[in-house]
Amino acid sequence: MARAQSADLFPTDLPLPARLLIGRGDDIREIATTVMAGANLVVAGPRRTGKTSVCEAALARAKKGGFYVAALDLFRIANAAQLAEALVAATIANRPRLHRILHRAREAGRLVADAAGTTVVLKAQDELGDELEIAFKPGLAERDPERYLDYALGLPQRIAARDGKHLVLFIDEFQEVANPRKPYGDPDALTKRMRAIFQRSPDVSFLFAGSYEHILRDLFGQARQAFGHFGAMVELRPIAETAWRSGLLDRFAVDSCTVGDEALDRLVALGGGHPRATMLVAQKTHLQAILVGSHHIDATLVEQGLRSALLGDRATLEQTVEQIRLAHRHALLIARRIALRESPYRDLKSVDAFRALKGLQQTGLIVQDGPRRWRILDPLLARFLRELEPFG
Repeated sequence: MARAQSADLFPTDLPLPARLLIGRGDDIREIATTVMAGANLVVAGPRRTGKTSVCEAALARAKKGGFYVAALDLFRIANAAQLAEALVAATIANRPRLHRILHRAREAGRLVADAAGTTVVLKAQDELGDELEIAFKPGLAERDPERYLDYALGLPQRIAARDGKHLVLFIDEFQEVANPRKPYGDPDALTKRMRAIFQRSPDVSFLFAGSYEHILRDLFGQARQAFGHFGAMVELRPIAETAWRSGLLDRFAVDSCTVGDEALDRLVALGGGHPRATMLVAQKTHLQAILVGSHHIDATLVEQGLRSALLGDRATLEQTVEQIRLAHRHALLIARRIALRESPYRDLKSVDAFRALKGLQQTGLIVQDGPRRWRILDPLLARFLRELEPFG
């Protein structure tokens, strides 16, 4: 009998459907309930901690409840014209006939529709504006990005009001609007335009998420900013050890695997509550079990899984170390000290330690657990830093 694939049992690098999430039920329920009640939320936290999966699961719950939904990932959108196209496409996808025509148009690179389909599009343009055509003509928005983006930002409210629905709009990696590269235009002007349109959208709830918490807190927490106090900031709860234990056991059981108590303790400890790290070590452990033809997970397999996870992530971890070096001249020294559970402040000027810690915190690599208490967020990175030889 064929074994279950390790990457299917323990996926790591893509957003997960709600049924595969471990210990996130309360987060999904709370976020879905809040946005369905008409409030706006901002979910901030480091990458690979489950934000996107939780928000998408909340969106799916809203859709199941009869709400219109639309989602954008700004990491995938290069400029203002693409943002306009993507938002229009995501919004009109709530109308099934338009969604089918849109799908065919995207595949062909142009509008492909029979007489009935053309009638549907023309009727929608009469209702929602001629600018709707950018969804069916890729590249058209490049001719006048500002005009089409203004139209797109107001479309969720227009279609929600027209159809008697409430729409939930999820914008992931929202900190990109403030990127110094200005991919969508001047950040200050853009956020002011967005806020002006969004606050006149009573039939739309907005769910924002992002990986750079300090940027989101500045965008939404400062009264001087256009989005000041536009949405409540929320953080995902830590996943309880009991949830990890039961969730991991359930996943291994899909492949008829049993897990020893010591092995389960070790898996949970190595993961340190970090979703991707826990799932990656579990994935590699399961793969080791397949390689040796075993259906029982013991502590030895877990250690082999850990080493395999570190080896597979080595290139990424080395890039992260280089990112740490660039954060501040003392950043790597301080990061290693934190990983070794030593005082990061020893023998350093207060101002240097503060700046290095601030730089590491802003990149999402460390979190503060209390006064002068810091922790490397990703336990695999912490282990890599501990094992890094400072003198070659």
